[in-house]
Amino acid sequence: MHPPLSPQPAHKAQFAAICARTPHNALIAAECAHLTGGVPDADGFALCQSVEHIPQAAYLRTGLHILAQGATPEELLQAVSQANFAADEFRVEFLSLALEKRISPQQTILALANAIPSYPNLKQPKHRFLLVERDNGLWFGEVVAECGHTYQSHDAKPHRTSTSLPSRISRALVNLVVPGAGSVLDPCCGTGSILLEAQALGVTVFGADQNPVIVGMARENLAHFGYFGLVEPADIRDYHRPADALVTDLPYGRLLAAEETAVRTIIEHGRRLAPVAVYVAEHDLTDWLAAAGYG
Repeated sequence: MHPPLSPQPAHKAQFAAICARTPHNALIAAECAHLTGGVPDADGFALCQSVEHIPQAAYLRTGLHILAQGATPEELLQAVSQANFAADEFRVEFLSLALEKRISPQQTILALANAIPSYPNLKQPKHRFLLVERDNGLWFGEVVAECGHTYQSHDAKPHRTSTSLPSRISRALVNLVVPGAGSVLDPCCGTGSILLEAQALGVTVFGADQNPVIVGMARENLAHFGYFGLVEPADIRDYHRPADALVTDLPYGRLLAAEETAVRTIIEHGRRLAPVAVYVAEHDLTDWLAAAGYG
């Protein structure tokens, strides 16, 4: 249960991120935390410090500047009437995150529009406001950021394999270290899914793979989008190019029992190459990461 809200305008800059609504998804929560400083609840709603990086997100949909909130439509209207914000040529939209809808969206939007001392423009608004219905009340804010879905263009990459990561997941993984990292290393890069997403965000990329044919595919995928990255045929255990962060999908994920020594060696060597790392595997690597020196 969420605690009920009392009517109040948002006097301080307060933001909220609305994420894909997938409860208990650790990747979505981690992406949101790194990009905004907030952690989404089960509704996919996160109060946060900033929404400026939402356009690069994979699973964050909308960033709001919260202007008012209330437990009921009447309380929200009171808070909106007390708030001071620019609203010329506006439109009010509605999103329900509540288990049960308790308000009439049309009536509440109309009441809000009447409470705003400006003229609406439904077709080409200068200001888009969002009314969010939640189980603990109503939130009203201006849409100031939206996901650009730029990762989707990489679905058209010329080369992929059956084990290539989807573009959306690759973007979310990169978003765990960017912003922050100026260079990203994927030492098990395959056809370059992670490299593509990092380059799209303006990050220097380094990649390696044991298979020279796959290395050629990764290079061609990068070139297809006008990107550049240094991709070399190499085994991570013999690779010595450092980076700010390491992000990789371990190729041994399905064979951890048989490949424990190899995977632990990769992790230990990766620790020397980058101070921060994101490893994708089918099993929990917490103990191995701790043994390698990750905090």
